[in-house]
Amino acid sequence: MPGWDEARQDESTALATFAEGLRAVRASTGKSLKELERVTMTSDSSWSRYLAGRGIPPWPVVEALCREAGEPADELRTLWEAARDESGRRREPQQQKQEEQPSPGTEPAPPVNSRKRRLGWAAAALGAVLTSIVAVLIGQGSGDSPTTPAASSPSGAATAAPVPGNTPSKVLTPGDLRSDADVPAQFRGYIEAAARRCTEPEITPALLAAMLKVESNFDPNLRSPQTDEYGIARWTPAVFNAWAVDGDGDGIKDYMSPGDAITTMGVYTCWQAQRFKQNGLHSNFPALIAAGYRTSDKAVLQAAGPPPGTEQHVAEVLRYLKEYGVS
Repeated sequence: MPGWDEARQDESTALATFAEGLRAVRASTGKSLKELERVTMTSDSSWSRYLAGRGIPPWPVVEALCREAGEPADELRTLWEAARDESGRRREPQQQKQEEQPSPGTEPAPPVNSRKRRLGWAAAALGAVLTSIVAVLIGQGSGDSPTTPAASSPSGAATAAPVPGNTPSKVLTPGDLRSDADVPAQFRGYIEAAARRCTEPEITPALLAAMLKVESNFDPNLRSPQTDEYGIARWTPAVFNAWAVDGDGDGIKDYMSPGDAITTMGVYTCWQAQRFKQNGLHSNFPALIAAGYRTSDKAVLQAAGPPPGTEQHVAEVLRYLKEYGVS
């Protein structure tokens, strides 16, 4: 879940081109939106927006869709990155966006003969993307130097894999890690980079560190076969594989790798923060995220807060959040 931006649909944009490719892959799965919700852990309403070109899904969700369709993700990756870059260039920081919502219960119709058209739409799509990008850049040439967008990563991040324990000095802001917090130095870089990937302000380095402390006590070798949970972020393999990000840059997505586990935690909690807000939950976010990560987003939504049985876990996370974070 980088935060993930939403924009109006326009047939000439990279977002619309990406949505066309997404619909083609979805058609290959032969699954309804409700069925996709179960296999990708993404709500059917979110899928409705993504397929209509009214939102950009997190990259792990796109990968999960491609796996379900038995299709390579390379074609969509190029279109996904172009859509995110275009959305970033068009955003006006001081303008509050009014988002157009799809009609309830509607689903975009999948394209006819999507498998046979795959190479055709991919070639046409790349041309449309390049044309759109050039047009945007020309429009910026008014004498002022345009802002150069940072390179995107699979989760929408604009950062390379951090060097553990080598975080540059900076002015600390609320939610940053205190220098005296008992967070192992070799994990700080990953934690800070994971939080920076998300545009939701509630996902902070201190919150991720507090969650890791309670989940595993920062033990990268944790193994709990009884509950099927492993590693520093206590991932279950099935959930990790649906969201996995190669956080340490070694080309392998492994829940036992602290870099991969922490980075994927950042993506997943970022998505949860957006999902809670979309469903009307806007307060006590650290508790919601801690409870949602330990149980599920659906459990939190059904309880309209931390579900019963999570009180002690949430209290411990909040205690360490206060201890670790700059206030």
